[in-house]
Amino acid sequence: MSQPGFNGFLLNLAEVQSALAAAQLDGWLIYDFHSINAVARELFVFSGHMVTRRWFYLIPAKGEAILLGHKIEQANFPPLPGRAVYYAGWQELHQRLRDLLKSTGKANPRLAMEYSPMSDVPTVSYVDAGMLELIRSLGADVVSSANLIQLFQARWDADQLQGHIAAAKILHATQQKAFKKIEAALQAQQPINEYDVQQFIVKEIQAAGAMIEDMPIVAVNANASNPHYAPTAQAFSPIRRGDVILIDLWAKILKPRAVYADITWMGYAGQNVPDKVQKVFQTVVTARDRAVDFIRQQTAAGNVVPGYRVDEVVRQHITNAGYGQYFFHRTGHSIGTSVHGNGVNMDGYETRDSRFIIPGSAFSIEPGIYLPEFGVRSEIDVYFDDQGPEVHTPAQTELVKLHTG
Repeated sequence: MSQPGFNGFLLNLAEVQSALAAAQLDGWLIYDFHSINAVARELFVFSGHMVTRRWFYLIPAKGEAILLGHKIEQANFPPLPGRAVYYAGWQELHQRLRDLLKSTGKANPRLAMEYSPMSDVPTVSYVDAGMLELIRSLGADVVSSANLIQLFQARWDADQLQGHIAAAKILHATQQKAFKKIEAALQAQQPINEYDVQQFIVKEIQAAGAMIEDMPIVAVNANASNPHYAPTAQAFSPIRRGDVILIDLWAKILKPRAVYADITWMGYAGQNVPDKVQKVFQTVVTARDRAVDFIRQQTAAGNVVPGYRVDEVVRQHITNAGYGQYFFHRTGHSIGTSVHGNGVNMDGYETRDSRFIIPGSAFSIEPGIYLPEFGVRSEIDVYFDDQGPEVHTPAQTELVKLHTG
């Protein structure tokens, strides 16, 4: 386990231990069983190895890391820093866990694990209640590893930022082409529907050298009021003159460790936008921009910003405009190698994400108003560096008005 050249753990152990010391933690106890811990899946490389029993990896603030695995799987773990110990029966497992805790040098060590008190941050909560009970019964003070996860999984490097910028350009060009395709069909009085446009978007993204995880959203009118609506070959609506059109698309370039860009643009099939549609759109756009302004102002004042505060600012504006009941999702999500990343979300509504926005992290800002007859959402991505927020996705300021002939 201690040999040089280990490659199964993707973080720098010294950096992790420095972060543990700074957070006054005695260790980070990573636990997994049948890959239920999504955080562990991103921290360890188990390619080609079958691991079917409970395993633990303790990173202490000081000293060597320790793997605790099952005896039948001693040859199944990749090379990892530190040393390894193994168990067989459950009684031996409990004893080995006691030994792990004692190795920190503390009678009641303060350990980070993948859980969130009161499930405030469910995106980092993967340890089951029974395992928490067991670890606490052995004397540990268990706290959330949410801040560690953000520090080591949510920050982008320079190459990832450039990849995000490249993906954003692909998305922007694609949404422009998609609206032009709709416009051309309507002018020619040719039928076109949501699914047609969705499939066109997918082909354009792939042709540009990018990839997606899930199908993009193309939604008209009431369909746009379902934030996770997506047309299929069997279920879709036609696009006609006078329709409100929402296009939500995301992609990342085809490179290792590439991160996503994620945008939403709105259009109207006609030149004379109804006053109600225009008012809702302007409310959403103003709320979106207030979020960025708030983050910028707080950063300039030297303040750290928790995710829930950004959501509060956006939600208050929409509520003051009379649409509060029609905004029923968080303001934004973390963005990483998956379109929904492991960093702080702009959320004080679905959950209360009290994590601070940290340099190197990125997230969406995407308020929406979803009335019974139509929905509006505007989405940009924010990259946060030492100087404050940067936006590399074009921010829509006016509805795309389609000439329909």
